[in-house]
Amino acid sequence: MESDPRIEPTREASSSPYMYHFVDVKIIDSATSALLVPLEPTGHRLVSFVRLGGKLHLEGHTIDADKGACLLLAPGSKAEIELGGEELLPGAAYVIRFDAYRPGEREPAVDAGPCLPYETKIDATPLSRLVDLLGQMADRSSVGLNHEYIERFRRQICFQELLALLMDNVQAARSLSDATLAVQQTVAYLNQNFRAPITVEQLAKMSGIGRWKYSALFQSLTGKKPLDYLTEVRINRAKELLLSTDDPLREISRRVGFKDEYYFARRFRHAMGLTPKQYARSRSYEPPSKDQSDSPFKRVVAVGYALGDLIALGIKPVGADMTVIGKRVAFRDELQDIADIGLLGEPGKVRELHPDLIIYSSFRHDWIEKLSNIAPTVSIDRYEPTYDRFPKLAELFGKQDQARHWVESHKRNCEDMWKRLAINREKAAVFVFSDGSLYVMGMKGIALTLFHPLAFEPSDKVKEMIGSMIPFRAVGLEQIGEYEADRLFLLVDDNARSRSEAKRVTSSPYWSSFGPYRTHVMEAKWNFDDPITMDWLLPVLPRIIRSQ
Repeated sequence: MESDPRIEPTREASSSPYMYHFVDVKIIDSATSALLVPLEPTGHRLVSFVRLGGKLHLEGHTIDADKGACLLLAPGSKAEIELGGEELLPGAAYVIRFDAYRPGEREPAVDAGPCLPYETKIDATPLSRLVDLLGQMADRSSVGLNHEYIERFRRQICFQELLALLMDNVQAARSLSDATLAVQQTVAYLNQNFRAPITVEQLAKMSGIGRWKYSALFQSLTGKKPLDYLTEVRINRAKELLLSTDDPLREISRRVGFKDEYYFARRFRHAMGLTPKQYARSRSYEPPSKDQSDSPFKRVVAVGYALGDLIALGIKPVGADMTVIGKRVAFRDELQDIADIGLLGEPGKVRELHPDLIIYSSFRHDWIEKLSNIAPTVSIDRYEPTYDRFPKLAELFGKQDQARHWVESHKRNCEDMWKRLAINREKAAVFVFSDGSLYVMGMKGIALTLFHPLAFEPSDKVKEMIGSMIPFRAVGLEQIGEYEADRLFLLVDDNARSRSEAKRVTSSPYWSSFGPYRTHVMEAKWNFDDPITMDWLLPVLPRIIRSQ
């Protein structure tokens, strides 16, 4: 695909190296078990925990740092170092001040370039090299005047070598992160396509990673080998069907991807310790009748992203993730008196709530077995489109008529809105800053509303993601221009790093080249695709699209 000439200046700038000028180094000794050292907010500061770990207290949050960790602080950010230790340890931590310069500029830049992340732990390896470079810089900080020029020059060389060491470690971590993300995307694919024949070779090819490295990464992420994980997904889906239907085993095994019902029964017994029929008799509930209005469950726990779907059905769970999802959604006022159980549903916290049903819609399917030992657990695919996912969940509670009415009503209201706006099938790309990281969206979140037959169509590269069933993908700031579109949407959460990076994006030449009416900045709370958020979004979108 040819590159857009509008972004060439941005690419040239990002490819030219920044210049870094060493200012001074401060050595911090550990003297007590709770030593707090405030840092001057001037210039860039590189904090290195050398002889023991500690904490870096920033505005609004704290970062725990192990021995050997380095963290970069932006100019103006306030911070305090806390060091532990029962005895005096000279040189426990180092603070290096420096200035960064953009190519061709005389004044120090407010950022340090694309190679070093802010407020992110960089594990410098080998540690011995880090200690050696810091020691040389500290030793050279107090020399006689006769050798000052030479020693400044040598300190600058040591400082440049230190930055190169950190950049190498950052790049290695990013490569691992990219590979990890590629494997996570195949996990999402597997969860959506578990009914189809799937091989490890197929998954590895999709990820672009070698077979053996792929299997190792897959197991580190999920706790299981790929085919064992696939079997577990199929078994968990079979458990849902055994709980909610009277279908024969032959039909259930076919629907979950087993061609042979006898092989399915063997794998089920091996996984659960009892046959499918025994499981159905011992754990099943009476399916609700179609005209049943009250939920057959009184104490529901929502693990992961089913929270909004449940609230839309008028079902308030007794427990849900309130620290991550609960703080990000648009309908926070609807969530009072719900106990926090964490993103994955910590079994101890879930058990204390005595649930009679657990709805699991998160990303660690190896946790389902732990939760199913507490109460009947139904897995809901969080990547499934809302119009398909919501009615399936509603059926568990006898509220399928309510869900069907919402689907019909929302489709009608969405169509009416887009007819009034008359977008004319412009190509769009949606980017989201979450916790300081940038993602491009496929057919997930707000994209479900934007990518409509009467509205926007995905840009070509986003269309490729959707075709590969990739719901979202992590990208670097320099990659935004690769998703060539007529309009750009940027959603930003409350994270300070997200806001700072979003300013860099919106002030870039590429973003400015679109003009004010083809770029749209929104709150990240709109990137959920539950019925409540999708309903509330409809009156908001026209104002955003027309006002910017």
